[in-house]
Amino acid sequence: MAALTRVRKAWRPAVVGALVLAGLTTAATPAAAATTNRTGLCNKGTGYSSTVEFPWRGGFTSYVVGPGKCWSITLAAGSTEPVNVYAHGNGAKVFIGSKTIRTGEHNVFRTYGSSVWSAYYTFSHS
Repeated sequence: MAALTRVRKAWRPAVVGALVLAGLTTAATPAAAATTNRTGLCNKGTGYSSTVEFPWRGGFTSYVVGPGKCWSITLAAGSTEPVNVYAHGNGAKVFIGSKTIRTGEHNVFRTYGSSVWSAYYTFSHS
């Protein structure tokens, strides 16, 4: 019985690690921001990274999204809240703008530009 318990415990970390890795990989894929009822950020620019911040959620911020990458999250429906968009590069964090979104709906922020200083964003909602 002791040997069986050791075997059972041995596979748990591998399964947990695989599930965590799968979740991180899914959140970082370009298709993730296109999923219905999610709020996402896609960085279409070059030479800088982007983030979105949710000030009404205690300043919760997305992962730093590099050029050509996307990030998304599902937010509980039923509220409107501001989202701040930032560009990061060369040691600077530059505020690009802010938009009020309706949570629980499809919201996508896309950043463009060739440097942190020329960065701008577009917003789509459906």
